[in-house]
Amino acid sequence: MVFPILWHRLILLIMCINIVNSTDNSLHPNMYLKNKKIECHVGCSSSCIANYTCSSCGIGYDQDYSCDHCQLINTYKPFSSNNPLYVMQHDICTSISHYIVKSTWLPDNRNSIHINEPIELIFNSETYYDYGPCITRKEKQNRYRIGHWLELNLLEFPDSVNYMQVQLKYKTITHGKKVNVYYDISDSEPSTSNPYCYARGFLISTNESTSLQVPIHFDRMDSSKSNKYFIYIYEEEYAELTVEILITEQIGKIGNPFFTIDQKMADEMITTGQSKTVIFPMSSEGRQAYPACLPGTIMRVIRFSIWYEGDFSIVVSTKHENRIRYMQEFKETLNGTNECVQFWNGQSHGVLYDSGTNDGVLVRIDGNENGNEERLFSFISNEQELDISATFTAICPNNCNEKFGYGKCSTIDMKCKCNDKYGGDDCHSLCYYDGKFTNGSGEGQCHYGEPGCNSYCQCEPGYTLNGYYCVSDSCKNNNRNDITIECVQGDEGCRTDCICESSSFKFSPTLKQCVPILCGNNQIDDINLNGIFLRKEECDGGINCDETCHCLLGYIQDESNPLRCIENSNSISTIIGITISAIIIFVVLLCCGGILLYFLLRTTKFDINIYLQQQPNYYLYLSGSKKKPPTIENKYVIEPLSLDFGNENTLTAVLDTRFEKIDIRNKSGNKYMMVIFHTPNNPKFVFHFEPQVVLLRPRGFKTITCFMTLFCTTKIKDMKIPYSIWFSKSKSTLQEISEVLKNKTFEYWDENCQFKMNKLCKNVILHYHYFITIQTEAAGSTHIDMDELNIRENPIAEGAMGRVYIGEYRSVPVAVKQFRWENLTEEETNELKHEVIAECEMMSKLRNPFIANYMGSVTYIPQISMVIQFFVLGSLGEYIRKSSKDFLILPYNLKLRMLYDTARGMSFLHENNILHLDLKPDNLLVNSLFADSACCIKITDFGTSRFTKKNNTNSGDKGLGTPIYVAPEAYRDEYTPAGDVYSFAITAWEIFYQDEPYKEFKSLFDIKQYVEEGKRLVIDETMPLLLKIMIESCWKQNPQDRLTFEEICWSLVKMIDDAPNHLNLDSAVDEEKIKDFVTSRQARVQSMLDEY
Repeated sequence: MVFPILWHRLILLIMCINIVNSTDNSLHPNMYLKNKKIECHVGCSSSCIANYTCSSCGIGYDQDYSCDHCQLINTYKPFSSNNPLYVMQHDICTSISHYIVKSTWLPDNRNSIHINEPIELIFNSETYYDYGPCITRKEKQNRYRIGHWLELNLLEFPDSVNYMQVQLKYKTITHGKKVNVYYDISDSEPSTSNPYCYARGFLISTNESTSLQVPIHFDRMDSSKSNKYFIYIYEEEYAELTVEILITEQIGKIGNPFFTIDQKMADEMITTGQSKTVIFPMSSEGRQAYPACLPGTIMRVIRFSIWYEGDFSIVVSTKHENRIRYMQEFKETLNGTNECVQFWNGQSHGVLYDSGTNDGVLVRIDGNENGNEERLFSFISNEQELDISATFTAICPNNCNEKFGYGKCSTIDMKCKCNDKYGGDDCHSLCYYDGKFTNGSGEGQCHYGEPGCNSYCQCEPGYTLNGYYCVSDSCKNNNRNDITIECVQGDEGCRTDCICESSSFKFSPTLKQCVPILCGNNQIDDINLNGIFLRKEECDGGINCDETCHCLLGYIQDESNPLRCIENSNSISTIIGITISAIIIFVVLLCCGGILLYFLLRTTKFDINIYLQQQPNYYLYLSGSKKKPPTIENKYVIEPLSLDFGNENTLTAVLDTRFEKIDIRNKSGNKYMMVIFHTPNNPKFVFHFEPQVVLLRPRGFKTITCFMTLFCTTKIKDMKIPYSIWFSKSKSTLQEISEVLKNKTFEYWDENCQFKMNKLCKNVILHYHYFITIQTEAAGSTHIDMDELNIRENPIAEGAMGRVYIGEYRSVPVAVKQFRWENLTEEETNELKHEVIAECEMMSKLRNPFIANYMGSVTYIPQISMVIQFFVLGSLGEYIRKSSKDFLILPYNLKLRMLYDTARGMSFLHENNILHLDLKPDNLLVNSLFADSACCIKITDFGTSRFTKKNNTNSGDKGLGTPIYVAPEAYRDEYTPAGDVYSFAITAWEIFYQDEPYKEFKSLFDIKQYVEEGKRLVIDETMPLLLKIMIESCWKQNPQDRLTFEEICWSLVKMIDDAPNHLNLDSAVDEEKIKDFVTSRQARVQSMLDEY
């Protein structure tokens, strides 16, 4: 009988449940298991067939054959005999009947807690189970914990108190270990359906106590509100203990800075140039507060301060996290409140968006004019359990001498950007500029800008001044293996510092020497160096002429064609050359023949693609095996056991094949040893052992190689790859065992296999198993792990190109587009798959605030998916059609902003030689419905229409785009940037009138004929003149006569300035309806995400 299980179960002890009976050796299964001492979890209801693997689990356990998890519950139905609640208590899944039954999120029975009055809470077997208001989606299946509900009347606090302090500490441990204790706080009304998580704190088991400051916010005069905080205190896992909770008034400053940069630290940073990375423990040290710069929202905050005097800056960066972070600077006022000074949003957007940058704050802090002023900052987050990593770097000494006009400090580049004549780390006056020394004769100085010469015209350590050049030790020693030197002293065109003289020569990487610049112009030139004649070219570009314009050995210049060389038949050197060449060729052929013969007989052709393929699966047969690490006592050595593939301190790049050597020794003096590496079969990565099966004679030794290739950014650190060790005096026995185990899995292991193994194992003396641990991590990339996307089950959009699903990738909502290729042939599918992957690579390099943020793609499985940022407000096409249920009348200035953002995004695409091919409102994602936002529109789906239409023809792209938006030449399959401009004109017409183009036409053929005849959509007198002129200039019949998107942007700037003159266009606009719509959309999307 075969039981289908997951791969991580396959790497445990696995074997058949039935043992084959034979006439000579018959064993009862239970006797067999007992004698082998197989480990079995308490949840198993039958004998284990392997360590922690059994055929059936007891009542209350998830039937996954491991029996170490409790039965899952239906979170959408009440508990009953058909939907019972089981919870792990003392490592046993226990049926729970004492759980709280409630009609809303809040139970009716709650204990009151009063300020300054500590109470003790006892957790034991009689404590009821429930869940609090801060439950996350990932906790829904396992959310029930024993806990206590408390309520706090906020009217107990005086008017002058704005914060309270929640203190929690352990009192006694009755039974079991000390566990983490959490508490959730909500100020939601009992009748609400979705409670708000106001604050969450926890007491970690390694500490004795903890405290959390929480703001007090309520309206004393509003009698319709309960004015209470509801608190649920619960254990992370079951234990019998007692805790004490005390709530007190918090007056004055809320917490001290967690981290401070003072004068000493700042001076050290600017002197050494070293950065400081600090982990801010938001989860344990953060405080709940209304940030001074976000006064209407309660969030988690953690303080830090910067306190130094100096003419340099300190940059605070969280860019390496690539997560949206918030940071504020504030001042404490005399009345105890905080005043916002500055606020930074860590999301990359706006016209100053830096192409290719990560999300996260990047803030430059200047030094105080007087060092006695402490500047206060805080990081802000609504993710209460995620810590923040920040890097502090001192930059721009002497403020880049900006007051003298020498340069400016760049926050993005994190260094000085110097003007002409100035340089160095502080933009000082250069000692050497434009070929001249600016201070003195230059005696004892080098040319700034040359290798090894610093901005003060002094040679760096490791270099020696020779003339005006800095000569490295490798150059002095003529070390050609040093990649920093281009040539060797004494070679033609080589300077004393082993760099090619740039005035007349250039460096040839293939020859690794200097080549005359004039060589290759198909003219015979004089070669000069600094005005001194060196030689005349022998040839240039002709046959038998080398890259330095010398004739090859045995050849002379052809007088009839000086550019080429001919054989010098009368030259003795020619005869000698031919003789020597013949000998060399003979020896080379002889050696090549021998080598070829050797490899034909001994090995196969090397192919790197072999190491990108999954290896055969060897059944992990652990019956009779012991878990033994490699030691001399255990008769074998394998080292290393931890593999980092040379990336101990760096991440491993995706699609990069790396390898590491592994030494294997057989320490047995009289037994053969076999090692089998049981590689995982996972499309996300390949671990390839060469060889996979190692057979060693007694006291034998072999070095093998493990190759690793990652196909997406996924978790591999601490992953374990098992191997099995077999000892026998019979070499053939081990070989037969490997053949039996090869290409076998748990599903395909049958009685015949077991019978063979029973027989072969009689000659096995020792049988071990252990594992190799992977100690590297995958680098971030656009190759996404599908399991990290958390895709919702139902698509949110569907069309001819495919389906779009909503998901989450590292806390960011994403849209996942899966292409629809069901009707394509295998050849067409493979062709399009390669195109999509290439397109994804291209899109990953595009970063622009008006282009939808491409986050990555899933390409390691047949179902290719593209992942972009999800937009709550959807596409523009949803609002501008009167037939749509979400139709909104948009203000004129908002329409112009949408067109402006679209034009800027399209300008960026065209600058990068990318055509959209399907520009229309449905492909314009709405980032904001408010014209004063930094970005209202982001363009999506550029170039992807051909991924479903290319199969319509065998040659080239045809029929791309949506018919009513395509230019007349597109009907002839001519695609140019001007075609996108035409589509923009139709889109602009549709956005202004908020009506369907060509709606009175009966067929697409009629539209095609109408457009090809040069006719266009009707524009009436309601459209402002500037907009009318622009649209008509964009849809001209001749593509060469249309505007460019750069010109369109300038036109729209004028229209935006002119918009206040057309307020009559907004008479039917309902601003409140727009605001309500945004709120409802946000709630709807949150509801979709909460369904996960």
